[in-house]
Amino acid sequence: MVTAPQLTVAPERPNGLSASVLRSVLDQLWIAIFIFRGERLIYTNPPATRLVTRLRTKYRIEVVVMLLDHLAQFRDSHHVGAVIALTGQDNEPFVVHLMELPGRHGDVAVSIREIGTDMPAYKDRYGLSRREIQVTELVLRGYRNSHIAATLGITPATTKKHLSRIFEKVGVDSRAQLASKLV
Repeated sequence: MVTAPQLTVAPERPNGLSASVLRSVLDQLWIAIFIFRGERLIYTNPPATRLVTRLRTKYRIEVVVMLLDHLAQFRDSHHVGAVIALTGQDNEPFVVHLMELPGRHGDVAVSIREIGTDMPAYKDRYGLSRREIQVTELVLRGYRNSHIAATLGITPATTKKHLSRIFEKVGVDSRAQLASKLV
């Protein structure tokens, strides 16, 4: 089990935020945040700890090891600040963002957002039905119409009708545009 390392920040930041205020803010975020100093993990917020545990249990994936591998690649290519997309073994999609922390040479913050975690917000924002949310989530996971139909126990024609309504409500014309807008 991953224990949340203590975030070590100067007692008073130039912008006036203390380490305790900064930690409090990071702890309240719903997105998984990891902070590395060199090759050492120095902080994880509660969503990051839950993600590590879930992926270790569900897929036997060691997220921290995977992140260190990606971090080394991006440091070598000087592309820290990049966004990468990863998928779990059942096409569970994640967006990973690496960002070098200003004023902290060598410290990198990594956020991991699970696609699909915003589904209730998408439902409210675009007025999607429960079934349209299910179809949308499967589209975002890369399912084709036939797989969506089989997964939800509906016909491919019904899947197409749902997609047409989803595209209209969200204001897009294709799966790619839908993914781009919602990811």
